[in-house]
Amino acid sequence: MRPILRLATRLTSRTRWTARAIGFACAVLVGSLVLVGGLSGGIDALLVRVDTGPFAYIQGRELLETRIDPSVLPSIPGDFDVLRIHVGVLEINGVQLEVVVAALESHRSGTPTAEFPLGLDDVSLDTGLRAEIERLSGSAPAGQGDLTLFGTTLIGLPIVDPPPSRMGFAPTTWAYVRPELLYSVDLTEGGSVQAILTPAPLGSALLVELGLEPLDLLGAAGFMKGGVEEAAQALRLLALVIAVLIGLLVYSAMSLEVHARTAEIRTLRSLGASPASVAGIYEAQALTLGVLGAVVGSALGIVLAYAAVSFAPLVGLPNLVIPSPPLDAVVVTAGIALLAAALGGIVPSRHAALVVRGGRGVGGS
Repeated sequence: MRPILRLATRLTSRTRWTARAIGFACAVLVGSLVLVGGLSGGIDALLVRVDTGPFAYIQGRELLETRIDPSVLPSIPGDFDVLRIHVGVLEINGVQLEVVVAALESHRSGTPTAEFPLGLDDVSLDTGLRAEIERLSGSAPAGQGDLTLFGTTLIGLPIVDPPPSRMGFAPTTWAYVRPELLYSVDLTEGGSVQAILTPAPLGSALLVELGLEPLDLLGAAGFMKGGVEEAAQALRLLALVIAVLIGLLVYSAMSLEVHARTAEIRTLRSLGASPASVAGIYEAQALTLGVLGAVVGSALGIVLAYAAVSFAPLVGLPNLVIPSPPLDAVVVTAGIALLAAALGGIVPSRHAALVVRGGRGVGGS
């Protein structure tokens, strides 16, 4: 029995390299599954946020190009919000960066009010913009900064905390000011409205009368969702390719092992080992390669996937990936590795079983 167990569990240089190759293939599959699943979860979370409102209306096709005359605002029924948004240049911490400057004004019972920032000259930097400034300058945003709007530079504006809340579709990289600041720089440009936000959809007749069109907030996210679904389909093909690769690796390694250990197999047969026992030894070794590769590869793939998610913001890449516990990815990968290893070991195991005691080859040749 001891020689049988030793033969089943012994790993040679060839089988170790095979296990490493299987591990690399499993790492690719696990990492891809984790990232695609996390991206799908992140987009779903974004779509839920956007789909719950508010409803946004613009004139034309682009938000930044819209110029809605404030005189139409009294025609909007009920309570609503007005968004003014422009592109400016912020100079802070010794760096200059182009930013989107937004002013949100609430209209309640016909009275316009702006809840934040509190100061007339305050500039509220959202969390993503703060992180970008800290990444570029190496320090947290200073208490003052210069903001250029409509060709005019405002010097020494107070930099205040992020807004207490934000619109569902708004990214975290915007800067917020009060509408009065925009008026003071350019009454015409600063007073124009870029979007009207309502808690409920407006009627089609009113939209035609005011020349408004719904802003497609789901377009980009929906496009990305479709891309993720296509990526998920591609992963099925990748899983099939990896399964075939693992099967071929195991078949090649075990065939060479059987050929190299023909003398040992004859000895086992002489000691009374049945053909089924010999086949079981090599099939078990094939499964061992699959288990080792799946365990090591799954661990490596998870580490690499989470590292990519963690370091993406540090290099300025947008990150919508919300990784979930990778149990499904590990189970799928382990199942593929074990099944492929088992199938890849069938033929070499059968050849090992056909080695006869005292013969000169496989199958008594």
